[in-house]
Amino acid sequence: MKKYIAILLCLVWLLSLAGCSSSTGSGDEVLLTKSTESTEENPEGSTASQAETQQTEVGDTAPFTFVTDGVALTPGEPFDASALPEPDSTFQVPSCAIDGSDNVYNYGTFELTAYDDGSGETIYSILFIDPNLTTPEGLALGDNVEKMISLYGEDFQQEGTGYTYTSGDTQLCIIAQDDVVNSIEYLLILP
Repeated sequence: MKKYIAILLCLVWLLSLAGCSSSTGSGDEVLLTKSTESTEENPEGSTASQAETQQTEVGDTAPFTFVTDGVALTPGEPFDASALPEPDSTFQVPSCAIDGSDNVYNYGTFELTAYDDGSGETIYSILFIDPNLTTPEGLALGDNVEKMISLYGEDFQQEGTGYTYTSGDTQLCIIAQDDVVNSIEYLLILP
């Protein structure tokens, strides 16, 4: 298990370095689905929060957003750590966004990286760890590339085994090996 965690931390570090070196995608005309948070009453009379997906129009530049525990997390938006459960661990890595360090919050199923520019923490990236975790649109680690394309369309930039969807100032970066998704990350495009 320790070896698995060490490999994941190395992957996070490598992806962070890749994110520092360049940004891909033009942000032009992306066909994708977005999630919106709603509260719906079930037959027993209680309310339950659920992510609904809706098709967006070509050219929509709304940022990619991940929803967990009823909290919407969008790269580039302020991060309020108190809105989520206590993280399993927190550590610092050299920052891609600012001079200094980023805080990495490990929640067991995903890792969130945030930077503090003096006005508070801002979400830089969200990396999936658990294969049971899905994007609001329904993609999970272990799914195939065909499912990714059926959910997000063919308007991606491919480099090697990496697929990058761009919307607004965010990216959804997916890495697949042998047509199996083995990395999902939401990422802020740095200026």
